[in-house]
Amino acid sequence: MVPIHSHHHHQHHHHFGRGMLAIAALIFTIVWFGLLTGRALYDPDEGRYAEIPREMLEGDRVIPHLNGLIYLEKPPLQYWITALAFRLFGESEGIARLWTGVTGYLSLGVVFFVGRRLWGFDAGLKALMLTAGSVLFVLLGHQLTLDMSMSFLLLGALACFLLAQMQRELPTPRPWRLWMLGCWVFMALAVLTKGLIGVLIPGATLVLYGFWQRDREMLRFLNIRWGLALFLLIASPWFILAARANNEFLQFFFVREHFQRFLTPIEHRTEPWWFFVVVLIVGVLPWLVDAVRALWKTLKKSSSRGRFDAERVLWVWCVFVMVFFSLSDSKLIPYILPVVPALALLCSAPSLGESRVSTALGSALSLSAAVGILVYASARWSSVADRPLAYQLHPILTFSGIFLAVVAGFCLVLAWQPVEMRRVGIARTLLCGAWFFVSVSILLAGAGAERFFSAREMAMAIRSSSTGAAPVFAVQTYAQSLPFYLKQPVVLVDYHDEFALGLGQEPQKGMATVQEFTHVWRTLANGYAIMPDSTWARFQAQGLPMHEITRFSRRVLVRR
Repeated sequence: MVPIHSHHHHQHHHHFGRGMLAIAALIFTIVWFGLLTGRALYDPDEGRYAEIPREMLEGDRVIPHLNGLIYLEKPPLQYWITALAFRLFGESEGIARLWTGVTGYLSLGVVFFVGRRLWGFDAGLKALMLTAGSVLFVLLGHQLTLDMSMSFLLLGALACFLLAQMQRELPTPRPWRLWMLGCWVFMALAVLTKGLIGVLIPGATLVLYGFWQRDREMLRFLNIRWGLALFLLIASPWFILAARANNEFLQFFFVREHFQRFLTPIEHRTEPWWFFVVVLIVGVLPWLVDAVRALWKTLKKSSSRGRFDAERVLWVWCVFVMVFFSLSDSKLIPYILPVVPALALLCSAPSLGESRVSTALGSALSLSAAVGILVYASARWSSVADRPLAYQLHPILTFSGIFLAVVAGFCLVLAWQPVEMRRVGIARTLLCGAWFFVSVSILLAGAGAERFFSAREMAMAIRSSSTGAAPVFAVQTYAQSLPFYLKQPVVLVDYHDEFALGLGQEPQKGMATVQEFTHVWRTLANGYAIMPDSTWARFQAQGLPMHEITRFSRRVLVRR
């Protein structure tokens, strides 16, 4: 009779576990999507990527425009989706970030699904936990850039490839054929989001993996004939339309935005070669030791040649993305986001085994990070107590530091105890949960600092003091979120930067010199201008008729 009872008990325990998981998933979902709202759009990226779709609804649906000028730096998929969201749900900050939030959330689903299909439920859950415990992942899932949607589409391509190759031994060809078509579709959508990188990363991974694993079979299972046709059908129409609508498009988009950007420091974003190593260390800190272990063990592990090896594919993917962007002359933190979900999957491969030590070390690292945050926050606190930014951020940072320290300490105790492995699972869950909470705190802290990073207050000042339609000038500076909040473009004065192409084609939309502006300004009855404080001081010395309204991050807003 005893076995029956224990079986019943086990089943009850199992149901309880599933129920807890469902509740946790629901709470997580509410928090994840709730965090997209209630914050102003930050400059530069959020302002730019909200304004382009807003202008798309008002004008050209094919060629993106920013501040009323042609803007061809990126393809339009995300702009189209955001414009559709604006049309359906109205224009707001939360809706502007919706696609980023949805793709981040779906990425977690994909990671779980792939982990489960490859290695079972526990592996899928572990991969999901690790991804959600990455500060880099959570922050970029709530900030309006193209990076999370790009990472999601690349992850989709990777997932479809893994699932297709996994099923190539099956007697019927249909499953792998469909998965491979999915891979081609995701690559096409990635190209429509950010350009050639959408095929470069999956393509290079496939080639390098094929050489390493000597997996010749794989080439028979790529569904190239139908896949390539589908890829071109999805990806090429926009490029053809853009090239027909604008004769400078092909040179600008492919030569400048791809090759020059990668090979030369034209964007002034040069960082040392080890930059992304540091970004990744901070980005996956709670499971850094797991990650290093997984990368090392996969490299050393023997694998029968010619057989499909998912771990090697993931390894090549992670290493290629890191090396590729580290070689580039243009480095920005979000570029290596596609590493995080793939690395989390690699860490959850059961063949690499579980390590109590790595969870304990992850906790120790988190503990020292928390202490570091506290020490840094209090040191800065005493020196900048008069600064409003520090004043607003301090309590939240302190709170998350203390929270992280408590959880990490608790995990250390749990993980070091030489008991069954389930304890390690509990410790990992707590630790990743704590880091997710830290990411949430950073987002909430950011909301308190909007006047340093967003032009929302400035736009509100203009709209509240404006009687009719008054022109707004941006003199030698540009605040990306200003047009979005004003719902109208501003007149650029002596400012080019990313508008070089657009102003080159429609010079009448801007003013080339400050002299031209001062001349026009004197003739106006009412108008507004935003400028750096140095320019403002110069105008004051010249006695130009201006009244200061407000200041915002070293810029001054004045009216006629």
